[in-house]
Amino acid sequence: MDFIERWLHISPDGGSGALEFLVVTAIILVLLTVVILARRGSLLEKLIGYLEQLGKHGASDRFDG
Repeated sequence: MDFIERWLHISPDGGSGALEFLVVTAIILVLLTVVILARRGSLLEKLIGYLEQLGKHGASDRFDG
């Protein structure tokens, strides 16, 4: 795993692959957390409620001053 070195042409971890491992692990943990919360329904319900509230307010309501 050396995608950071290839994409950015820098080697912040000295070529060991530790940073790439950390990035991939963090992404996997975030995705697992989202999936678990969505399956429980709490995240999905909150997202739907938020989107419904956004739909009720016009775009001009958000910029009144």
